[in-house]
Amino acid sequence: MQPAPSRVSIDLPARTILRVIVLVLLAVAAVDLLAAVGRILIWLATALFLAVALQPAVRMAERRLSHTLAVFAVFAGLLLLVVAFLALLIIPIASQVDHLRAAAPTYINDLRHNETINNLNTRYHLVAKAEDAAKAYPNKAFGALSKLVSGLVATITVLFLTLFLLLELPALVESVLRFVPPDRADQIRRVGGDINKNVAGYVLGNLVISVIAGIVIGVSLEILGVPYALALAVLMGVFDLVPLVGATVGALAAIGVAFATQGVTAGIVMIVVNVVYQQIENHILQPIVYRRTVQLSAFLILVAVLIGGELLGVLGALIAIPVAGSLQLLVRELTTGRIDGGVRPVPQTSPGPGPE
Repeated sequence: MQPAPSRVSIDLPARTILRVIVLVLLAVAAVDLLAAVGRILIWLATALFLAVALQPAVRMAERRLSHTLAVFAVFAGLLLLVVAFLALLIIPIASQVDHLRAAAPTYINDLRHNETINNLNTRYHLVAKAEDAAKAYPNKAFGALSKLVSGLVATITVLFLTLFLLLELPALVESVLRFVPPDRADQIRRVGGDINKNVAGYVLGNLVISVIAGIVIGVSLEILGVPYALALAVLMGVFDLVPLVGATVGALAAIGVAFATQGVTAGIVMIVVNVVYQQIENHILQPIVYRRTVQLSAFLILVAVLIGGELLGVLGALIAIPVAGSLQLLVRELTTGRIDGGVRPVPQTSPGPGPE
């Protein structure tokens, strides 16, 4: 005769159950809060990244100016760069749209007298479909306008957050370090200085590479007589800021316009120019920047860009490499105590008195 199965009972105090319920509710509320303010956190993170990248320029300006005047001078330079970029990119695009609108009646008239188009219209009702698309265009235009306004608001917000962080970041850091023991505070300052130097070096190096890419493409397009060479050069420089894939996307735009406006020969020449330049950038320019700043392997760079792009899109891909380099510095400091190949000095102990 088998013994009856024994029952195992677990008694949980009401206080424990209540604590678990409260923790779950707090976790759900925290997730909802992060989702609600996610855009603001992205803006703040972008502004913090820009402020850290601009710190070396501020320190250089502080040699002749006060901290406040140095910050405003560097911020004015940043605004000039943004305005120059918008002028170089938007004015040619607006001009192209005006030319297209002026030439639209001629294009329509040519299409009406084209026998092939008339046959296709009879078979596939192209005119009716075009009219339906035209009716839906105002809604799409308003949607695009709304996105443009949102992007403009985000840009202005990030710029002013960057200004405030440039003004207040040193004081904020020192106020936080007051609550840290002196030896730990010195270590944090040292690590923060190394991170600041690496991030600024990477940003400056990446900007220089992007300017070189834009100049190479712009000069090549100008020599071939491709229209809107300046706008395409600026577009190439902007896309080249995005690691791994940005330069390819920018090159495709320049190659496509060359094929469409100047024919096959110009398009093939631009393909050759882009292939040769990409080899120089990938094997000479980028290794110099990465070796002297973030010190990451090619595999870690690829993983960082993929993760950053998945989390924050283009912005994540832009900041992924310096963030990964900063995390590597922190891990190296916590594990081995070495940064940039240097070993933390070990205090020398004086030998005790010898035996008498």
